[in-house]
Amino acid sequence: MSTHKVSIIDVAKEAGVSYQTVSRVINNSPSVRESTRRKVQEAIQALNYHPSLSAQSLKTQRTRMVGVIASQTQYSGPLLTISAIERMARSRNLFVSVATVDEARLNPEDFANIEESFVKLGVEAVVIVAPTEAMVTLAVESHVNIPRVIITAAEGMQELSSRQFDAQRVKFVTTNQDEASRHIVHTLSERGVDRVIYLRGPQQWRDAYTRCEACKRACIDAGLDIQILDMNDWLSANSYEKISALLTSQGVQSMKNTAVWGANDLLAMGARRALIEAGLVIPDDVCVVGYDDMPGMESLVPPLTTVNPNYEHVGSLAMRLVLDLLGYGAADEDADSASLDTMLVEGSENLYFIEPTVVLRESTR
Repeated sequence: MSTHKVSIIDVAKEAGVSYQTVSRVINNSPSVRESTRRKVQEAIQALNYHPSLSAQSLKTQRTRMVGVIASQTQYSGPLLTISAIERMARSRNLFVSVATVDEARLNPEDFANIEESFVKLGVEAVVIVAPTEAMVTLAVESHVNIPRVIITAAEGMQELSSRQFDAQRVKFVTTNQDEASRHIVHTLSERGVDRVIYLRGPQQWRDAYTRCEACKRACIDAGLDIQILDMNDWLSANSYEKISALLTSQGVQSMKNTAVWGANDLLAMGARRALIEAGLVIPDDVCVVGYDDMPGMESLVPPLTTVNPNYEHVGSLAMRLVLDLLGYGAADEDADSASLDTMLVEGSENLYFIEPTVVLRESTR
């Protein structure tokens, strides 16, 4: 059996090109013709060639490493986002190093230590999944001089525009809540709903703040009354207690022509239990709406109307911005994929958004 290690020269001979052209293909240079790129890729596959990443790093002074800092990974959203980031990075021969943090115990020194560790590893950029105000503050105020893409909600107790950062090196990715909220409210109005009871998530979470504000704007525009109940966590037990207390104080009949909308699916599920135990029929007596489209929501009786934030698209967009910031060229996308410019929020130079998907099911029909 031959022990000869396939080299870039062997690939060049097989493809009938120069070794410089092979190098350009390996490094995803846009200057290579598509026909030549395919020929080189076929030669790489035929010879089972594996580029030496360490050699590439020494030659280019680039590590092709991206750091990811994420919190709240017990929830499915951040995990789906991280998975999309890693998948797109791997497709471009980049590698991801992930650090997960517990926000309840996180302080500026700990966050700085994580970033310093990334600097020592040689990461070229950092993606930060920052759902809370505290996490956004640490991400924005970082003194590490490498590009950062911060995934967070557009609105919060402190506006992103009020913070100090280098707009050329810091980008934000968010989801646009307004259109989805208008769609839900329009659906509720057509069903005869005239009041929305909104279960607002903990306000230190920027998503909780943004989702509530979008719901309020949509209800006001449609002429629906809105009553907001504050939740100090995202768990179903909290909403079950709040809706049970509301039913006791206002009576079951008060829920007629009403929709209960949870800031996430768990809050909607807790409310749903309280409503059913009170003898109300969903959706005949009261509509129920959630947010996040968690697994299993389609199997409830009746299935839950919700909003899918498209977390995978959020992660993919964040990675596209990293590639753009680092000059690695645009990621391979479908022909109908939107350009980065079309995802830029109007009037902003660094805030990009993904549209969530409204998932209409029987709990509002």
